[in-house]
Amino acid sequence: MHEKKTTMQTNMSFPTYVFATVNPGRMTNVVAELKQNSQIDLIAPVTGRYDLVLRLKPNTPHNVYQTVKEIRNVSDIRTTTTETGFDGIQPTRKLESQMALGISLLNVQHTSIENTIKQLSNVPGFVEACSVPGQFDIVALWQARTSEDIVKTSVEKVSNLEGLFKSETLLAYAPFFKA
Repeated sequence: MHEKKTTMQTNMSFPTYVFATVNPGRMTNVVAELKQNSQIDLIAPVTGRYDLVLRLKPNTPHNVYQTVKEIRNVSDIRTTTTETGFDGIQPTRKLESQMALGISLLNVQHTSIENTIKQLSNVPGFVEACSVPGQFDIVALWQARTSEDIVKTSVEKVSNLEGLFKSETLLAYAPFFKA
Protein backbone atom coordinates (compact mmCIF):
# COMPACT_ATOMS: atom_id res chain seq x y z
CA MET A 1 0.00 0.00 0.00
CA HIS A 2 1.48 3.32 -1.09
CA GLU A 3 0.84 6.21 1.22
CA LYS A 4 -0.06 9.52 -0.43
CA LYS A 5 2.92 11.83 -0.20
CA THR A 6 1.90 15.27 1.04
CA THR A 7 5.18 16.62 2.33
CA MET A 8 6.34 19.94 0.97
CA GLN A 9 9.22 19.60 -1.46
CA THR A 10 11.70 22.44 -1.69
CA ASN A 11 14.62 20.60 -3.28
CA MET A 12 13.25 20.45 -6.80
CA SER A 13 12.42 22.83 -9.61
CA PHE A 14 8.89 24.10 -9.92
CA PRO A 15 7.10 25.29 -13.04
CA THR A 16 6.40 28.85 -14.08
CA TYR A 17 2.84 29.83 -14.97
CA VAL A 18 2.08 32.52 -17.54
CA PHE A 19 -1.41 34.05 -17.53
CA ALA A 20 -2.18 35.84 -20.81
CA THR A 21 -4.87 37.84 -22.53
CA VAL A 22 -5.35 37.35 -26.27
CA ASN A 23 -6.83 39.56 -28.98
CA PRO A 24 -10.48 38.59 -29.65
CA GLY A 25 -10.92 35.84 -32.23
CA ARG A 26 -7.21 34.99 -32.33
CA MET A 27 -7.03 32.15 -29.77
CA THR A 28 -6.69 29.35 -32.36
CA ASN A 29 -3.71 31.06 -34.04
CA VAL A 30 -2.04 31.86 -30.71
CA VAL A 31 -2.42 28.28 -29.42
CA ALA A 32 -1.05 26.88 -32.71
CA GLU A 33 2.01 29.13 -32.41
CA LEU A 34 2.57 28.33 -28.72
CA LYS A 35 2.41 24.57 -29.41
CA GLN A 36 5.69 25.02 -31.31
CA ASN A 37 7.49 26.21 -28.15
CA SER A 38 9.22 23.21 -26.55
CA GLN A 39 9.40 24.91 -23.12
CA ILE A 40 5.59 25.06 -22.70
CA ASP A 41 4.06 21.83 -21.37
CA LEU A 42 0.48 23.03 -20.74
CA ILE A 43 -1.62 25.38 -22.87
CA ALA A 44 -5.10 26.00 -21.46
CA PRO A 45 -7.60 28.47 -22.86
CA VAL A 46 -9.63 29.55 -19.80
CA THR A 47 -12.67 31.49 -18.67
CA GLY A 48 -12.18 34.44 -16.35
CA ARG A 49 -9.89 37.45 -16.23
CA TYR A 50 -7.30 35.70 -18.42
CA ASP A 51 -7.75 34.01 -21.78
CA LEU A 52 -4.89 31.56 -21.53
CA VAL A 53 -2.84 29.78 -18.86
CA LEU A 54 0.54 28.35 -19.83
CA ARG A 55 2.78 26.16 -17.71
CA LEU A 56 6.48 26.27 -18.51
CA LYS A 57 8.78 23.37 -17.81
CA PRO A 58 11.06 23.94 -14.79
CA ASN A 59 14.17 25.71 -15.99
CA THR A 60 16.86 28.23 -15.08
CA PRO A 61 15.73 31.82 -14.47
CA HIS A 62 17.49 32.91 -17.69
CA ASN A 63 15.68 30.29 -19.79
CA VAL A 64 12.32 31.11 -18.17
CA TYR A 65 12.92 34.78 -19.02
CA GLN A 66 13.75 33.89 -22.64
CA THR A 67 10.61 31.74 -22.97
CA VAL A 68 8.40 34.48 -21.50
CA LYS A 69 9.97 36.92 -23.97
CA GLU A 70 9.09 34.54 -26.84
CA ILE A 71 5.50 34.27 -25.54
CA ARG A 72 5.21 38.07 -25.35
CA ASN A 73 6.43 38.30 -28.96
CA VAL A 74 3.42 36.30 -30.22
CA SER A 75 1.56 39.04 -32.09
CA ASP A 76 -1.95 38.44 -30.72
CA ILE A 77 -0.98 38.13 -27.04
CA ARG A 78 -1.97 41.40 -25.38
CA THR A 79 -0.77 40.99 -21.79
CA THR A 80 1.07 38.48 -19.65
CA THR A 81 1.46 37.92 -15.92
CA THR A 82 4.18 35.49 -14.87
CA GLU A 83 4.26 33.52 -11.60
CA THR A 84 7.18 31.18 -10.82
CA GLY A 85 6.62 28.45 -8.26
CA PHE A 86 9.06 28.22 -5.35
CA ASP A 87 7.65 25.58 -3.07
CA GLY A 88 4.73 23.19 -3.05
CA ILE A 89 3.54 19.77 -4.07
CA GLN A 90 4.41 18.62 -7.55
CA PRO A 91 1.95 16.62 -9.63
CA THR A 92 0.38 13.80 -7.65
CA ARG A 93 -0.99 12.37 -10.89
CA LYS A 94 -0.71 12.94 -14.62
CA LEU A 95 -2.99 15.40 -16.35
CA GLU A 96 -5.62 13.61 -18.40
CA SER A 97 -6.78 15.12 -21.68
CA GLN A 98 -10.36 13.83 -21.36
CA MET A 99 -10.98 15.53 -18.02
CA ALA A 100 -11.95 19.10 -17.12
CA LEU A 101 -9.14 21.30 -15.78
CA GLY A 102 -9.34 24.11 -13.24
CA ILE A 103 -6.62 26.52 -12.18
CA SER A 104 -7.16 28.14 -8.78
CA LEU A 105 -5.48 31.40 -7.86
CA LEU A 106 -5.42 31.67 -4.08
CA ASN A 107 -4.53 34.33 -1.55
CA VAL A 108 -3.93 33.15 2.01
CA GLN A 109 -2.61 34.50 5.26
CA HIS A 110 1.14 34.37 4.69
CA THR A 111 1.74 32.34 7.82
CA SER A 112 -0.38 29.53 6.40
CA ILE A 113 0.81 29.06 2.79
CA GLU A 114 2.52 25.72 3.53
CA ASN A 115 -0.45 24.52 5.58
CA THR A 116 -2.92 25.54 2.86
CA ILE A 117 -0.95 23.63 0.21
CA LYS A 118 -0.99 20.53 2.43
CA GLN A 119 -4.78 20.92 2.86
CA LEU A 120 -5.17 21.25 -0.94
CA SER A 121 -3.53 17.86 -1.44
CA ASN A 122 -6.52 16.24 0.29
CA VAL A 123 -9.10 17.83 -2.01
CA PRO A 124 -10.55 15.47 -4.65
CA GLY A 125 -9.06 16.04 -8.10
CA PHE A 126 -5.93 17.78 -6.80
CA VAL A 127 -3.04 17.66 -9.30
CA GLU A 128 -0.43 20.18 -8.12
CA ALA A 129 0.03 23.39 -6.15
CA CYS A 130 2.89 25.76 -5.51
CA SER A 131 3.51 29.00 -3.73
CA VAL A 132 4.28 31.93 -5.99
CA PRO A 133 5.43 35.46 -5.19
CA GLY A 134 3.33 38.26 -6.60
CA GLN A 135 -0.37 38.85 -7.12
CA PHE A 136 -1.35 35.39 -5.84
CA ASP A 137 0.10 33.23 -3.05
CA ILE A 138 -0.71 29.80 -4.50
CA VAL A 139 -1.49 28.41 -7.96
CA ALA A 140 -3.26 25.03 -7.86
CA LEU A 141 -4.37 22.70 -10.67
CA TRP A 142 -7.43 20.41 -10.48
CA GLN A 143 -9.02 17.84 -12.69
CA ALA A 144 -12.49 16.38 -12.57
CA ARG A 145 -14.92 14.65 -14.86
CA THR A 146 -16.72 17.91 -15.72
CA SER A 147 -16.32 21.67 -15.27
CA GLU A 148 -19.34 21.54 -12.94
CA ASP A 149 -17.39 19.15 -10.68
CA ILE A 150 -14.48 21.62 -10.63
CA VAL A 151 -16.82 24.46 -9.67
CA LYS A 152 -18.42 22.31 -6.97
CA THR A 153 -15.00 21.37 -5.52
CA SER A 154 -13.86 24.99 -5.73
CA VAL A 155 -16.93 26.27 -3.88
CA GLU A 156 -17.38 23.45 -1.35
CA LYS A 157 -13.82 22.44 -0.56
CA VAL A 158 -11.32 25.11 -1.60
CA SER A 159 -13.29 28.08 -0.27
CA ASN A 160 -13.35 26.46 3.19
CA LEU A 161 -9.57 26.01 3.51
CA GLU A 162 -8.06 27.38 6.68
CA GLY A 163 -6.24 30.70 6.13
CA LEU A 164 -7.79 31.36 2.71
CA PHE A 165 -9.14 34.87 2.19
CA LYS A 166 -9.55 35.04 -1.60
CA SER A 167 -9.86 32.47 -4.37
CA GLU A 168 -10.56 32.51 -8.08
CA THR A 169 -10.83 29.40 -10.25
CA LEU A 170 -10.27 29.60 -13.99
CA LEU A 171 -11.95 26.85 -16.01
CA ALA A 172 -10.01 25.48 -18.96
CA TYR A 173 -11.51 24.30 -22.21
CA ALA A 174 -9.64 22.15 -24.74
CA PRO A 175 -6.37 22.16 -22.75
CA PHE A 176 -3.25 20.91 -24.52
CA PHE A 177 -0.60 18.96 -22.55
CA LYS A 178 2.84 17.90 -23.68
CA ALA A 179 4.15 14.66 -22.22
